[in-house]
Amino acid sequence: MSLLILVIAIVVTIAIFATTTTGREIAKRIGFRDHVSGAATSEDVAYLLSACQGDRAKLETRIEAERVRYPDLTEAEHYRRAIRKVFAERES
Repeated sequence: MSLLILVIAIVVTIAIFATTTTGREIAKRIGFRDHVSGAATSEDVAYLLSACQGDRAKLETRIEAERVRYPDLTEAEHYRRAIRKVFAERES
């Protein structure tokens, strides 16, 4: 019985921590994404990160440029626009 309570307490603690800013940042770093309408797919994130040679700061710079240019678009659309730019750069 005490083992069950311990497991439940650990799960609840992790769930609460995951809702904090720090918890979301850690989840983002290890590859977990929120399942939110309009969020970029993990495939898009992985592709763009790969195109940026694994440099997360470079990825964020590309996405931020799209956010500034098109603030009304969703995160998924920002990623798609950034990916299209990668394709265009490779064709040049």
